[in-house]
Amino acid sequence: MGQLISPTGGLRWGANGVPYSIAFNDQYFCQDNGYVEAVHVCCRGNSLQERFSALDPVCPGTFTIMETGFGTGLDFCCARQLWEQCAPPSWNLHFVSLELYPLQKKDIARALALWPALAALGQELAAQYEPLPGLVRDWYFHDRRVRLTIVFDDAPAALKRIKAEDLAPQGADAWFLDGFAPSKNPAMWSDQVFEAMAVLSKPGTTLSTFTVAGFVRRGLEAQGFKVRKVPAHGKKNQMLTGVYHPDFVLEK
Repeated sequence: MGQLISPTGGLRWGANGVPYSIAFNDQYFCQDNGYVEAVHVCCRGNSLQERFSALDPVCPGTFTIMETGFGTGLDFCCARQLWEQCAPPSWNLHFVSLELYPLQKKDIARALALWPALAALGQELAAQYEPLPGLVRDWYFHDRRVRLTIVFDDAPAALKRIKAEDLAPQGADAWFLDGFAPSKNPAMWSDQVFEAMAVLSKPGTTLSTFTVAGFVRRGLEAQGFKVRKVPAHGKKNQMLTGVYHPDFVLEK
């Protein structure tokens, strides 16, 4: 199991209210509008509005999103907000994330308070959020229709644990590849991580990420994800989206 490192003293706040990791020399989200970027990259990148709306209300089920870095909880709140707007009440959302450097409750509340649209969701998350080193934690929201599971460990170990302990029995329907930039935190974007993602995916599982780094694209393709560059948000020109096809590696 990886060692959980406290970020105490490793966080500072910019004049615009954006949290900044001293350890990774990187910001948690873009300065222009992290909320809009998260919706564009994660939700639109995985076509979540269309997929949530298309769920069969007569056949209950669970839609599972997996994320490679919880951070401030911004991506989770964006996905939850869209879920509550679009998904039929007969379905549940399971959001599975991992985090080695968890923020404190007050930091999460402060970060999410930047956007009035997320203020209530951010306050509810911060009220329950309590990370424990090396453990798996579950929280429930929205009349228990939304379940948040976080594994507090490094990425490779956490993803293996999700599989070994069957924390997401149905596998991922969508992936949010987040975390700091690959140049700042290469361990989050390793072949071990991509291999574990494939194990936790099924035909048709989608992914999206803000980065277009060549080694990320090649690493994902080597595990069966067909990826492509699409327009990004704001100052970034492009981002990556993809779909898992188990036979894609054999086709190449």
